[in-house]
Amino acid sequence: MIATNNKRILTLSVVVIIIALLFPFSSVNAENQTASTFMPSDRFSIPELNSTISFALNGSFTSASLVNHSWVFTNLRLDNSQSPGNLTISVENSNITIFLYRSSNFFARSATLRYNAQGVGTQTVNLGLNLTQTQPIEWSISVPTIAGIRSGFLAEGTNWKLLPNNSVFVYDLTGNISVSHFNFNIPNNSNLPFYLQHSIIIITAIVFSVVVAVAAVIQIKVRR
Repeated sequence: MIATNNKRILTLSVVVIIIALLFPFSSVNAENQTASTFMPSDRFSIPELNSTISFALNGSFTSASLVNHSWVFTNLRLDNSQSPGNLTISVENSNITIFLYRSSNFFARSATLRYNAQGVGTQTVNLGLNLTQTQPIEWSISVPTIAGIRSGFLAEGTNWKLLPNNSVFVYDLTGNISVSHFNFNIPNNSNLPFYLQHSIIIITAIVFSVVVAVAAVIQIKVRR
């Protein structure tokens, strides 16, 4: 009976450790309690730039404000998203409908925005990444077709460019457009210490070691 109780206590400890290390997002529920909701019929206009932003799905955010001709969404979440993220977007001479937004700032620091653009204008997209200056190789901008002729991924300089603040400037494209960032852990400065260049790998190894160690303790206690 004592061994069984010890096993339950240690098992619970493992669960707590994993949650604490891998999912430090306890504030999400509190944020959602004060979130405002929106529907596809809602429009977020930028009158000075002759543009509007809408969403194909229901969703929520804790705040949305028009700042310097850009809509800034905090803790934005669509119904097809698993976690909220921050999005800043400016649109000129175009109307866009966002149908997918996903953000993951833990480990991967990846994010994706997919939208449909009507009108040959421009879109400036900032996915709210908690990163220093990124590189074009970390980004993927893709379209199903260009003027009905070709499709696929676009190289920087072909209808998009990366700005110094990690915003992506998209121009002269219509239809469905996808803007994605993938963190390949490429250091901008090779002179950085090893632990800074490979921080993601080190954290992952530490978490894995802790889980293995606790599991071994459980096994030893059960055998006793």
